[in-house]
Amino acid sequence: MDKKPIFQVSDNDLGMRLDNFILKQRRHITKSVLYKLIRKGQVRVNGKRCKPELKLDVNDTVRVPPFIFFDEKEKVQVPDASRARMTQAIVFEDADYVVLNKPAGIPCHVGTGHDFGVIEIIQSMPEYTETQLAHRLDVHTSGCLLLAKNRQALLAFQAAMKDHQVEKQYLAKLEGKLSSEKTVDLPLNTDNRINGIRTVVPDTHGKSAETTFKPIKFDEHHTWVVCQIKHGRTHQIRAHAASMNMSVVGDTLYGARASKGKRKIYLHAQSLSFGDYDWRCEAGF
Repeated sequence: MDKKPIFQVSDNDLGMRLDNFILKQRRHITKSVLYKLIRKGQVRVNGKRCKPELKLDVNDTVRVPPFIFFDEKEKVQVPDASRARMTQAIVFEDADYVVLNKPAGIPCHVGTGHDFGVIEIIQSMPEYTETQLAHRLDVHTSGCLLLAKNRQALLAFQAAMKDHQVEKQYLAKLEGKLSSEKTVDLPLNTDNRINGIRTVVPDTHGKSAETTFKPIKFDEHHTWVVCQIKHGRTHQIRAHAASMNMSVVGDTLYGARASKGKRKIYLHAQSLSFGDYDWRCEAGF
């Protein structure tokens, strides 16, 4: 075997942490195994011992044990129909970003019960092999999903998120009647599990979270609301809606009846903006 177990850092990986860089190359390696190897000096950067948080530079060489380098998982076989569907979902593209109107029911990445997600589908296309998720949406949430085509664009978005310069707006269909605008300011425990399933609950010691619900439409049993969020915690809108006893339609995890409509949960990311960018994705409900 002539090839050495060495990864070389490219422009697209500039500034990435060592641990994240290796996990990007070999996603099936667990963090616990990786950190143990780094501590034992079995991972070297430019021939030297290093720490997991080391920031990498272009052309750095990262030597790993052969069992990591040569043990590539079989590539996911993505059907042509899935690629075509994802291509049709693109609503914006430039040199830095791709915005999708993500269909409901498709996860952002591979996970339990799903052989592949948005990122696996996108990266299976030759022109998008280096594209990364800039953020995530729940599997049953549709709408604006941002992907970065290069490392610099990804870092720019992450910096804007950290500085609270990113605005997200959602559309939801709630059970019951909400007669006027309401803001829910309720800390959330996002690490809570019920029967092994992440289920976010209000907790005074949890992470701060605020959601404003603005009613825009009604029928006999439901209210359509525009949701403006602060902080963007896991399941924030769903948990805050449930706290008003007005769960998102179809959201059985948070107390709603099962949906009889075309989709499982009626939640849609309708707009996303930061800097000079302002994207909007139309909902189908």
